[in-house]
Amino acid sequence: MSELEFGGVKFRGGRLVGILVGLSTLIGGSYGAFEVYKDYTNMKEIIHSYDASRLDVFAVQIENMEKKFEGKISNIEKFFQQEISTAMELVTSAQGDARDIRNELRKDMNELLDQISAVDRRSRTTEQEIRTSQRTAENDIRTLIQHSEDRFDGKRTAIESDAQRRMEAIDVKLTELEERLRNMLEKALNNPLTGK
Repeated sequence: MSELEFGGVKFRGGRLVGILVGLSTLIGGSYGAFEVYKDYTNMKEIIHSYDASRLDVFAVQIENMEKKFEGKISNIEKFFQQEISTAMELVTSAQGDARDIRNELRKDMNELLDQISAVDRRSRTTEQEIRTSQRTAENDIRTLIQHSEDRFDGKRTAIESDAQRRMEAIDVKLTELEERLRNMLEKALNNPLTGK
């Protein structure tokens, strides 16, 4: 272990480090205080040597600058007021234009919706008329087919009846013809002159 003797007192280990830290802090603080005191005395000399008449030159220069800028500032204020006024007029005009455009768009939209509704109504009416015409045409065709079938059945029945009557008439005539032929044949066979 390291050991340090100072003023008849011996210091060892951790105490030695504590003392070194304390000494360095004391030396650093003293140096900082000396620098602050030095700056203070320098400032004191500058303040005592200060000449107030030099401020008058600055005051005159500031006054001249204020006069120059006063006119420019009022011109700038007027310019900005005119610009703001012009901008406000433009905004007001734009608001009016926007309101007019919105109203026209709303009017156009309403007209468009009315036209769409009218077209929709017309298309529904047309669709209903087409359905009605289609149903009527279907009914007419069914009626026509039924009428044609009835006429065809009537004609077929008439033809069948006519054919049946003719067949019956032919049968009757054939029967009559057969009877006459039989009678003639019998007469011819029974005739004494025939050579028996």
